[in-house]
Formats: sequence, structure tokens, C-alpha cells
Amino acid sequence: MTTTLIVRDATLAVHGAPDKRSEPREHLRGRITEVEHMDERTALECAEVLGSVATGEGADPEVLEALLILGLAHPELNEGGQAAPMPIGRRLATRLEREGEIDHAMAVLEFLLQRFPGHEALERDMAQLMRRQGMVQDLVGRYFERAKKCIAEGRTSEAAGWLREVLQLDPARKDAARLIRDLRFKKLKQHQRSGGGWRVLLLLVLLAGGAGVLVLRELRLAEEFRGLPAASEGNTTSLQRRLADLEAFVERNPVWHGALRVLSERSELRVRLTVLADQKQAEEQLRVDEERERLQSAELCRTRGLQLAQGGDLAGALRAFEEALSHGGSDWEPRERVERDVQDLRAHMARNP
Repeated sequence: MTTTLIVRDATLAVHGAPDKRSEPREHLRGRITEVEHMDERTALECAEVLGSVATGEGADPEVLEALLILGLAHPELNEGGQAAPMPIGRRLATRLEREGEIDHAMAVLEFLLQRFPGHEALERDMAQLMRRQGMVQDLVGRYFERAKKCIAEGRTSEAAGWLREVLQLDPARKDAARLIRDLRFKKLKQHQRSGGGWRVLLLLVLLAGGAGVLVLRELRLAEEFRGLPAASEGNTTSLQRRLADLEAFVERNPVWHGALRVLSERSELRVRLTVLADQKQAEEQLRVDEERERLQSAELCRTRGLQLAQGGDLAGALRAFEEALSHGGSDWEPRERVERDVQDLRAHMARNP
């Protein structure tokens, strides 16, 4: 049986003395370096002790952060699942946000993104956290940096998609608008160059006497592309279907005159689906948070009502119980019991005005 003392000792072994802890990012970096020197047996014992109390939504953030440090310092622990950094780090950020430690939550996500750059789930968590906290300009900055990275890697269509997201959040970003114009000009020049090559190829085919077959193929592919079901803006299912259709079309027809347009749309669809997923998860998290706060408010009112009743303030207790019912709603587990308390109080107060 794990004792509180053992958990405390394991936490201290990983985190170090509380009075020496620094800013969250520096603390993580420093403790990972320190814990790397911990022998594997001790690290495993710490992970087992901390892991035994790290389950469920109510896990202590300090315990989760200690497991994160262990997992990053000793990757061999990940094989047994004792301290997998990704799920533990994401849970830690969620717990910190719920407790109002927003800067700490962001520090954890930023640190993980440095260790695992480009990880979609982490990027999504960071974007959702920023949206919930109203950090629009920070989110704009992240989207802009993502666009610049895509440009550097030659993924211009995807970059254009992220730049459009920047302009939707902040229409005043002239640098984003300028980059979009530059990308369009670059794409036009590429299209013209490829068009020139295409004309040479067409001429050669004409000379070879195969023009009819080539033209018929291009007409057929253009017609097939136009016949693909269009996507409804903002509809995730529709966008996913359109993306699947485009990917299947590209796989069947990797080379044709309109391939550049198809690839461009495919990249933009991927960006739009990523943003929609961010928004949907942020909305779901907000709903979960509101539900949790509602039930917490109901329980607090019920507790206050019990305390007032024990103190003899029956009128105050009645008001607290009624408020608890209004917060709890029809699905609140203690509802029937509280309703009986309300009825009993009203009956008692009627008999003893």
C-alpha cells in the first residue's frame, strides 16, 4: 500500500526542494538534467509510486509533473507505460488550467512542443488553451510562425491556408497579406513555367500523332474533378469527404494539367480541418468546464445549507438548498435527497412560524 510519506518522498526526489524551484520552464529543464543522473531502479520505483496516485481527473499536478520529468529524463520508463511524457504532459496542462495556473499550463505545452516539434495534438492543445484564455494575438503569432515554417519547407499551399487563418483572426496583419500575395505570384510563375513545359510536351505529342488521346484524357479528368462533391464551409464531415475525394483523385491521377490546383486545395482543406478540430475541442472543453462548475456550485450550496441547518438558521438553509437545486439540474445525483430536505424544512417552518 502506497503511503503519503512515500509519495511525498518520491515527489521531492524528482522535483527537489520546494524553496529552490524556479520558473516552470527552467524548473523542467533543470530537473530533467538532474534526474537523468538518477539510477534506473530508483527512477522506476519513483514512477511506480507516483503512477499509483496519478489516475483520474483529480490527480495532483505536482505528481503529474514529477512523472513528466521522469519520463523525459528516463525514456526507458515509457516502454512500460509508467511515465509516457505525451499523455501525462497533456493531462498536466489540463489540470493546471482548471486550477487557474494558465502560465504554468502554457509553459508545460511550450516545453513539450520544443521536445516534440510539430506534434498535432500538442499544437491543438496550445491553440485551444489560447482561444479559451482570449489570447488571440498569441494564437495569430503561432499561426504565422507555422505558415513561415511551411514556406521554408516548400509547402506553399499549406502556408497560404495558415496565413488566411491569421487574417481571419487579425485582418490588420499586413505582413500576412503580403506573404499571401508573394505566394500567389510565386505559384503563378511556377504555373507559367510548367505551362511552357506542358506546351512543349503537347507539341511533341501532336507531332507524334497522339494529340487526340491526350486531349480526351485531360477533358475526362477535368470533368471528373468538377464532378467531385463540393464541401460546405464549416461542416467537418463535408470537408473530410471532400479531402478524401481529392486524395483518392490525386492517387489515381498523379500527373495531369490541373494537378497543381488539386494539390493546393488539398493542403488548404487540411488546414481548415485542423482549425475546425481546434474550435470543436475548445467548445467541448468549455462545456465540460461549465458542467463541472455547475455541479461544484450545487455541492457548495448544499454544504452551506447543511451548515446553516446545523447552526439553526433554517431560512438560510432553505435558500441554500433551493439554490443548490437550481445549479444541480435534473441529473444531479443528490437531487432527491436535497428536495426532501427542502420539503422537510418548509413543513417544519410552517408548523413553527
